[in-house]
Amino acid sequence: MQLLDIAHWSLLCALKDRETLSSAAASLGITQSAATQRLREAERRLGVTLARKNGRSLELTEAGRTVATAGRATLPVLRQAESDAIWQGKRNARQLTLVLSHFDPAYLTVRLIHMCQQALPGISVQLEKMPNDQVVEAVAGGNADLAFLPDMPTLPDLPRTLVARDRLVAVFPKGEGPRMGETVTPLHFSGKTFLTYGLRPEPGWEYDLFFERGKSFPGKAVKIESTELICQMVSQGMGASILPNVCVENSAFAARLDVAEFGADQIRFDWYVIHARSTPQEAVAAISNAFTTGADRAVKE
Repeated sequence: MQLLDIAHWSLLCALKDRETLSSAAASLGITQSAATQRLREAERRLGVTLARKNGRSLELTEAGRTVATAGRATLPVLRQAESDAIWQGKRNARQLTLVLSHFDPAYLTVRLIHMCQQALPGISVQLEKMPNDQVVEAVAGGNADLAFLPDMPTLPDLPRTLVARDRLVAVFPKGEGPRMGETVTPLHFSGKTFLTYGLRPEPGWEYDLFFERGKSFPGKAVKIESTELICQMVSQGMGASILPNVCVENSAFAARLDVAEFGADQIRFDWYVIHARSTPQEAVAAISNAFTTGADRAVKE
């Protein structure tokens, strides 16, 4: 009887490569607490210790290394078999699942689905919305076929295709943004509700580079996990935001927004399409082309 699930094998392989639980969790697209629970459950099932702390690192025991070594050899074969089986079933069901996270601009979403339908005649393209931190795991686990995400440096054995170069912009209600040609500063957000899709400071993004990790952060921040809903709320005078320009340019509310630039200190990043290995290349190409078309205006200097 097999005691461990594929999730346990994957975690031990990631730990062997990454050496810290947080890094291993990030590479798998799960939270650190979820990784801790997986490790403890694996140890409980086997009745042995698989990893011990060594300073700030987590070092595999001899038993842990045995499992990780075997997992590294067999997991790629198992994952490919799963992907092939899932896609074969979906071909029979004639469905392709495109995942959106909180990056959901209205016009771009329609374009993505339309181009998928054109590239794959006879196959139904369905759209699924889920939290950003679940997207990678959904594609890796075979529960989705494609997704587009910003700036993904590490992925759990998932192919990715670079589709566009983008930048963050400040977004205000029409007539309330900085004057023409004026560079936006943190003072422009003073007294406004800051609408954001994420409250956790990440290195290299707006909290770190623009708001200087809390030195000038807006007094009131509200988390809204939808860039389209944020654009709608801003257009109605309910606050201001900082968003990817692709999402603003392709919003249904773009005409009712003022967009301001960060000047010489622009925060730039890349967009990627991630997909399962079994996803047909014509589907990947359709998604990539649709996104690139939608991003054309957003990436112009």
